[in-house]
Amino acid sequence: MTQLKPAEEMPGSFGLPILGETLRLFATQGWGLAKNYERYGPVFKTSILGKKYAVLVGVEANRLILQEKADRVSSYLGWKVAMEHIFGRPMMLQDGEEHRQTRRLMAPAFHSKAIANYFDIMQTEVNKCLENWVQNSPISIKNEFNQLALRIGIRLLLGVQLQSEVEQVEQLYNTLTQGALALLRLDIPFTKYGRSQNARRQLKAFLEKIISERKLQGNLEESCDVLGLFLAAVDEEGNALAQSQIVDELIHLLNAAHFTTATSLTWAMVELAARPQWRDKLRQELTEVVKDEPLNLGHLKQLNQMTYFFKEIERLYNPAGVVLFRGVVKEIEYAGYRIPSGWVVIVAQGLTHRMSEIYTNPESFDPERFAPPREEDKKDSFALIGFGGGEHICIGIEFAKMEMKIFLATLLQRYDWKVTPKYQPNNYDQPPFQVEGKLQAQVTSLCSEFKIQNSK
Repeated sequence: MTQLKPAEEMPGSFGLPILGETLRLFATQGWGLAKNYERYGPVFKTSILGKKYAVLVGVEANRLILQEKADRVSSYLGWKVAMEHIFGRPMMLQDGEEHRQTRRLMAPAFHSKAIANYFDIMQTEVNKCLENWVQNSPISIKNEFNQLALRIGIRLLLGVQLQSEVEQVEQLYNTLTQGALALLRLDIPFTKYGRSQNARRQLKAFLEKIISERKLQGNLEESCDVLGLFLAAVDEEGNALAQSQIVDELIHLLNAAHFTTATSLTWAMVELAARPQWRDKLRQELTEVVKDEPLNLGHLKQLNQMTYFFKEIERLYNPAGVVLFRGVVKEIEYAGYRIPSGWVVIVAQGLTHRMSEIYTNPESFDPERFAPPREEDKKDSFALIGFGGGEHICIGIEFAKMEMKIFLATLLQRYDWKVTPKYQPNNYDQPPFQVEGKLQAQVTSLCSEFKIQNSK
């Protein structure tokens, strides 16, 4: 029987005393782990702010941590340092039965019936956004997508419709997230972190006011927004979501809806600008599926080529981040090592998505890899986990996919665009987030044959 080694004997380095590799990994938002992977292989150690981390790459590691040994790790202990001060204790920062209970109560707001009710508002916001782009081109792509996704989130998650209130929430949310990565956390005026925490308090008060008003209105089961369905949710034992829990969930969901969707759509525009053959292919599919009808939810489900395209965006650009964190609460054995309680595991899904053992020519942009008969992501259920996996898989995955497809379908049918400056994708030395802020698009209306008739 092979003797297991202590995790300290993993290849890798703990870096500088106390700081470890904190600065490099924060500066690269985890993309810098690619250098370690190239040097040490799929299992290595590192250190962040004095804490010891085991970085695990590959489908076996993904399955072990997110499913098979999920009861031995804690999402809360993995994420609390980075997220609790901003988002409180949303479902993502819960474990075990507490997590399952919260998820059961949140689930109705993300069932297919509820999702269908969100279509019209998404389409309306997308239409307004694109019309504005034509009038004001060139536009800053990522910034515009951030605003669009946040507006959709505010309207559909919070049920806020007044433009003045949408703008108020938008401003508070942006101030809140600016303090998310502050290493110096002094909750005093005039510091970025202090302003962030003050924005959280104001946002919390705003949401509590809305919750009180919605409860007085009644008829919550018929709501067409997430907040109303959260307030209506009761399990078989009569348990409901606590108001403090709802507030934390809404603030965190705003972040998830805004961050992941905006990133996906940014790189969708960039890739399609560089690949006219894929623009033509997706337009052809839209013509065949939609014909001369207004776009509807049924159409989105038939857009297979677009599904493959967005899977490739997910694989290469990891819109929800390139790493997941789990604190170890009970020793785990993996790849000949004992990872003890007190360590943190990094599930590096962004590196898994680039493994040649799973994906043919992984550095190339090739949506066809997801089409039959290749279906490379189906070699293993943990091969593509851009939205997470196991019990903690993103609860809003269908919400996000619908929003992205509505936008891309509308863009392709009615508009054309050029992106500057040109970007060479798939460059570890220049992670996507370092480039996004520089990208601009010139958007123009297409000739009439691509326009949707009877536009809403």
